[in-house]
Amino acid sequence: MQPAPTDLPRKVLIIHKGCRVHTWSSDLADGFREFGCDARVLALRSWNWPERREQWAGGGKLWDNRATLKRCADFISAFHPELIILLNFAGLPEAADSMIRKAAGSNVPIVACLADHITALPASLRPNLNGVYAFDSATLDVLGNAYHGSGARLEFLPLAVNLARFQNFGKPWLARHKGLVFLGNNTMERRALIRNFRALGGAISAYGPKAEAGFQFWRRRRISPQGAARIYGSYQGVLNLLQAPNTINGLNLRAFEVAACGGLGTYPLTPDLALSFVPDQEIIAYRDMPDLARQTRTLFHEPELAAHIIAAARKKVVTEHTYAHRASRILSDWPNAS
Repeated sequence: MQPAPTDLPRKVLIIHKGCRVHTWSSDLADGFREFGCDARVLALRSWNWPERREQWAGGGKLWDNRATLKRCADFISAFHPELIILLNFAGLPEAADSMIRKAAGSNVPIVACLADHITALPASLRPNLNGVYAFDSATLDVLGNAYHGSGARLEFLPLAVNLARFQNFGKPWLARHKGLVFLGNNTMERRALIRNFRALGGAISAYGPKAEAGFQFWRRRRISPQGAARIYGSYQGVLNLLQAPNTINGLNLRAFEVAACGGLGTYPLTPDLALSFVPDQEIIAYRDMPDLARQTRTLFHEPELAAHIIAAARKKVVTEHTYAHRASRILSDWPNAS
């Protein structure tokens, strides 16, 4: 899995929007550190007075904020990265691209990793990156049109899980709560799907904001990764849903996190599912709520099969779907970044 030590970049800079909820940037940085890289994370969210002042003035959104650009340029010039990774930016505005390449040097590759599907390259961005990794195969056609003739590397790369953050707290099958559990933002559409599943005779509990949890108000809060791990491993199965329009063919983070925690995962039967898991051997693939209700009714009476799926899924993420695996892939694709 590990590239030759003489080939891999020693300094990797990860630039992200600065979301306070997701840990994708720090998890990926940890993956690079497993290979001895000096991996730094740089957030674009305004954090000092000059950046906030420009933001409030109306001209300071992320890459358009001149004060933020200066902070980024100063950081890059001092750090001297050998590889720059943008999270969820499929391109850069011309001014930002010029700034980064001037600060880093024209020979330093700038590549992106996407965790949301896009239907088109935003008008404010240019197709000027050296490569883009898409977690959803549907995004590759969009990128192909935008980057046509550029020579950029455009490839599929699934999401992953940080095993230290999502530990295996899975209980013995017969000691688990009956039915499925859903953990996430319980939007109106998701609550409707949950009610539909219950109407079909399926048992399911809900956690997270807006969850219909009766008098158990504590279920409606945001759950930490450790709390999520314990929940996933204490129910007979975990309901996972497509997050349209952000996901079309691909697998979300939950698919990997559930498997890492010793949970029994489910996922809609999408084109990318078999690229990461073996349907019905490592994950329960379903077409609709009636299909899921039918499959789970059968499975819940076969504890040995359920335990086999759980063990196979965890083995798969440990051996193929950690952030160290993703870092290894990226490093091997850009071995001469220095």
